Amino acid sequence: MLRRGSFLDDDEAERPPKSVRVLLTIFARDLKDVNVDGDQDPYCVVSVTQAGMNRTRVWEEIGRTEAITNTLNPDWATKICMYYNFEEQQRLQFEIFFKGPYKQRAGVASMLLHEIVGAKYNRLTKDLVEEGKHQGTITVTAEEMGDGRQESVYFVTSATNLDKKDFLGKCDPFLKVLRVNEDGTTQLAYRTRYHEQNLNPKWAPFEILLDQLCYGDKDREFIVECYDWDQDGGHDFIGECRTTVNRLINKDDVDLPVSRTELDFTVAIDFTKSNLPMEDQSSLHHIDGENINQYEIAIMAVGEICQHYNRSKIFRAYGFGAKIPPDTKTHYNFPLNVVTNDPHCFGITGLLEAYLIAQSRVELSGPTDYSHTIRLAAKRAASFPEDGSKYSVLLILTDGVIGDMEDTKMEIIKASTLPLSIIIVGVGYDSFKEMKILDSDNQMLNHNGKYAKRDIVQFVQLRKYLPPHKILTQEDTFHAKTMLAKEVLYEVPAQLTSYMKSKGIYPRSPTSPFLDDQSRRASINTLESPRTPRRLLPAPPDDRYFNFNNLQIS
Repeated sequence: MLRRGSFLDDDEAERPPKSVRVLLTIFARDLKDVNVDGDQDPYCVVSVTQAGMNRTRVWEEIGRTEAITNTLNPDWATKICMYYNFEEQQRLQFEIFFKGPYKQRAGVASMLLHEIVGAKYNRLTKDLVEEGKHQGTITVTAEEMGDGRQESVYFVTSATNLDKKDFLGKCDPFLKVLRVNEDGTTQLAYRTRYHEQNLNPKWAPFEILLDQLCYGDKDREFIVECYDWDQDGGHDFIGECRTTVNRLINKDDVDLPVSRTELDFTVAIDFTKSNLPMEDQSSLHHIDGENINQYEIAIMAVGEICQHYNRSKIFRAYGFGAKIPPDTKTHYNFPLNVVTNDPHCFGITGLLEAYLIAQSRVELSGPTDYSHTIRLAAKRAASFPEDGSKYSVLLILTDGVIGDMEDTKMEIIKASTLPLSIIIVGVGYDSFKEMKILDSDNQMLNHNGKYAKRDIVQFVQLRKYLPPHKILTQEDTFHAKTMLAKEVLYEVPAQLTSYMKSKGIYPRSPTSPFLDDQSRRASINTLESPRTPRRLLPAPPDDRYFNFNNLQIS
């Protein structure tokens, strides 16, 4: 007997020969609103052909998804389970309807199950059509489920002190659990219901098959995203965590206690000639009064994240590789605010203002040397007490080729013993091959026989999230900021963890700076077990733990 949406009867006597169970995941894009009621709550009905004696095609429904509120780009959490029979031509029909009394159909597409299974990454996209008109696209992914007797992960989730996203209200949070596919894309595995007006929600327990969560690989990362639900479908991103089943089982690896740790941020911006003259429309520093440039996108994306992890919201902002008239010498580590000669900036607004001041006062020069900036950041990090109370993050925004690679390597190696992480954001369209050498994820950086003690460098390329060589629209800018914001601090938790462990630092106080009104702390607590729940992470309000490695708040 079919259960709505995803499960088949396990009666083995009815199981077709030479077949495997497959799970279908569905999403649609750019649906056209045809609902006379005005509501945009789409759901998908899936049917398969059953050929009768007269060879007439008959569609039999095998499942349907949930309806998602107010969206024309639905990612349905409900999976459709069916048998894939190698010897049969199994044609599937996907009908999109808008929920309501009139059951308005938004579009239909059909495809062979063979086509889906044979497509790259087992994922196929087809046009949706209704009365001869294009109505958007539908994408279906198929995955094998094995014999159905798999392990599952049982989640009990809660969050504390979530960011307030609504001006007059609190927050209506919900979670999305995403599996990371082989090609790096993500696929919705589960979506919780939202909690109304709650900054400290406890969601209902849920269970996900291990294959749906991480392809059955307990060391494969999956993502938990937290959003503030909005009735119009424009849900606000609150934060995310990336972890694995094995990290959850081994709590020491996922929940390092770093109480009373405050993050200190330094920003360095590239003003070398390779950016092209600022009056040139092709310059990465060009501002025309209407559109923002790539440096501004990077500053906003990074700054909007970082200011939440420092109570004072103070950045130290420098430029490098420029001349400051009338001086004809190339300067490194000059304060962006060259008028006051003060590197301190308050919040993202102060950072952008200082950047504009530097733009109007400096002359692009070169070469593109990073060693000076890294040395400055390392000197500051070395002044911090070795008790884990402060940790420094250096953000370098740059357009390309390193002029002092050997010196830069040595400075990074020397800094690897300090409470310091270095994030390099690449702007522009350079190949950035040398950056990948510095971001040595597979082995420790080395130079002349000396090795870094820790991996402290992460490189993020903004180009991944931008359309190639065109004027950026507001939509392009928003997408780039959102995606960069998700990635930019990805490795810092592990780097901070490695530093704390290297110093043998453990919690000393139940007080955390992330718990005050100015800088919020957030945590997700999880239970996991194939059958019997077992606590893995401390539940609130045990405030000795800042679950930085589990949920990143922006």
